[in-house]
Amino acid sequence: MKKVLLLAALVSLFIAGACSSDTTPGTSGTTTTTTLEEINLDDVQFVSALVSFDSCDNLLAYLQEQAIARVGPYGLEGGNWYGPVGIARTDTPLMAVEEMAITSGEAFDGDSGSMTEGVDYSGTNVQEVGIDEPDIIKTDGNRIMVISNNELHLIDVSGDTPELTDSILFEGHWPREILFSGDRVFVLASTDSFTDYEDGVALNEETVIEPGFGGYWRSLSSVIEVDISNPDELSIVSTLTVDGNYVSARVVDGVARIVTSTPMNQLPFVYPQNQAGEESAERFNREVISETTLDDWLPHYALKNSDGVSSEGLMVDCTNVHYPTEFAGFSTLSVVSVDLGASLESPNATAVLADGQTVYASNSNLYVATTSYLDPILFEDDESRWEAISENYATSIHQFDVSNSSATSYVASGSVEGHLLNQFAMSEHEGHLRVATTLGGPWGFSDDSESKVSILIRNDSDLEIVGEVGDMGRGERIFSVRFVGDVGYIVTFRQTDPFYTVDLSDPTNPVVRGELKITGYSGYLHPISDDLVLGIGQDATETGQTTGAKVTLFDVSDLDQPTAVDSWTTSGGSSSVEWDHRAFLWWPAKNLAVLPFNDWYSNFSGAVALNISDGKITEVGRIDHTDENPEPIDPVCDLIEEEALTDFLGEPGIFGAVMLCEADTYPEMDGYWCDYIPSDLAVAWAEEEGFDTDAIPENKVITICNPEEYYWMPQIQRTLVIGDQLWSYSFDRLQSNDLDTLDRLEVVKL
Repeated sequence: MKKVLLLAALVSLFIAGACSSDTTPGTSGTTTTTTLEEINLDDVQFVSALVSFDSCDNLLAYLQEQAIARVGPYGLEGGNWYGPVGIARTDTPLMAVEEMAITSGEAFDGDSGSMTEGVDYSGTNVQEVGIDEPDIIKTDGNRIMVISNNELHLIDVSGDTPELTDSILFEGHWPREILFSGDRVFVLASTDSFTDYEDGVALNEETVIEPGFGGYWRSLSSVIEVDISNPDELSIVSTLTVDGNYVSARVVDGVARIVTSTPMNQLPFVYPQNQAGEESAERFNREVISETTLDDWLPHYALKNSDGVSSEGLMVDCTNVHYPTEFAGFSTLSVVSVDLGASLESPNATAVLADGQTVYASNSNLYVATTSYLDPILFEDDESRWEAISENYATSIHQFDVSNSSATSYVASGSVEGHLLNQFAMSEHEGHLRVATTLGGPWGFSDDSESKVSILIRNDSDLEIVGEVGDMGRGERIFSVRFVGDVGYIVTFRQTDPFYTVDLSDPTNPVVRGELKITGYSGYLHPISDDLVLGIGQDATETGQTTGAKVTLFDVSDLDQPTAVDSWTTSGGSSSVEWDHRAFLWWPAKNLAVLPFNDWYSNFSGAVALNISDGKITEVGRIDHTDENPEPIDPVCDLIEEEALTDFLGEPGIFGAVMLCEADTYPEMDGYWCDYIPSDLAVAWAEEEGFDTDAIPENKVITICNPEEYYWMPQIQRTLVIGDQLWSYSFDRLQSNDLDTLDRLEVVKL
């Protein structure tokens, strides 16, 4: 503790020195004044129906028309930023990006063995049964595939001892999640490319950016197919890279629907130096738009395989691009179909000219929710209008048919008031889409806000609302939602946690049946039987101050009177299950719930296992990834032996050391984190705190080293069951634990 205080005090000395410097505020840039007509927000029509283009010429004409109407002397609102850059970076064409990731290998269809998911091993915790979701770790009961530290690792767990058979590094890509089928793993990755400009012209060849040049980041997303048929030699078979940000993916009947959102490309606009040049700048920028082609607006793709065969072009055909009846921005929301049972091919995609955030899939339909767009220029410098935006906030929902295994087609759109929390806010049941929203914008609480459930059904190309029920959580917002059959469970929170039960058996007349108020909230709801729902979140005081992790067991056998039959709480900490449902494990055979849990107050980071039976929640144990017997430190400098100095610095952690090193030397030690304190700073702090400074030697660097785990406790991110073992994963290791006793069995370092 003394050491922590010392380091904090030394940091404050640095901050105090920095704050004593004078600063000169910058000058604001020139702004334009726009005269606007009065707009009645009650008459604003939010995005609903979509219209398709019948030709590429019409698509380009639409984009140019919308852009010319909105461009000004400073370009387009919401376009990609480009400005001064202070780092060296190499710009690489889209196809060249793919060359970095290709190695030899062939596609191979394999058999995952006789293991059965849900019986012999656990799969990813998903929203809908049978609809797989990507995750950082997957298993088929014989193999574990996991993304860690920019690598894909394959661990064979079919024998008595787990074995890390091979790993593959993705250079130029940042893996985020994986899907797999047979002997293919599909890695969903982000890839950044940097395009630089000189005198308003894009530089197409490879160049090193020097300070003073302008440029912008270009977001790319990649699907990387990896052959794992030979566990000792993983190989990349092919890589599909597309413009845009990866949003999410769902797998229906072996076909993945991958959703990406692509902002408009940067155009070579000019920017005036002062107000006098605005008119000519705007005229030039209009001309820039008039000379654009579809390549400037729509996302591209590049596909390359290990045989050297490659292709590239626009990601989506013009006739598969749809636009809202009300303009929704220049972003492109794309849904790409990928058959997980075959090698990657040129993308089969459909697109909407809008921006998407939330994805939900049923067995036959994929839904993407987008925020209804209002031109920022209409509300510039008018606070009351921004308030009106919040009051009229709406969400558009686009439906895509995924029943055809070879293609994805757009079918309908609708709009609901308010904003969605996450994917669980949508659910399809017997042809009806149920949507839970909180009215107003997603950026905070409002005393007038309330939550509601809307029920929509498709009518030709429209998703029409056929029933609604609201007035839930006045002055609060939704913290969790779960739809199960004809029932919805909704938790709202601000100070207390109303847990609502909603009867949806009559889609035209949904009814709130019950309301239970308890302290705290549930951030994730998991049904464990027809009558029991588990809530994972935070406990709180009567005034809404959160106090620590909480798991609540709700009895919903009587929808009119739901009850909290038991709860598990701690004095601090939280679980990532609150914001990532895939971190939760429910193993019905053992009535076992396992969730990652971190409590910085009690210095615990790991996972907690809870038995849920007979209406009770019982903690059965915890697991962690802290090494039990790390190697003692091998000092690189002289150990401090003076008792007075050791007392002043505080004792190091277990297997750590306090050393005196020569001036201006800052030695590093593998597996250790070291803090360095020059003698003069130590003397200054000691004098300030009233310590004796005689024991502090001159011209030395006091070096305090501890194992990395002393500063950073390994955080378990996922758990899964294989046979009689509970496997846990943290950043750089897999660990098997006895499913009954939770005793540590094996550790695989990644």
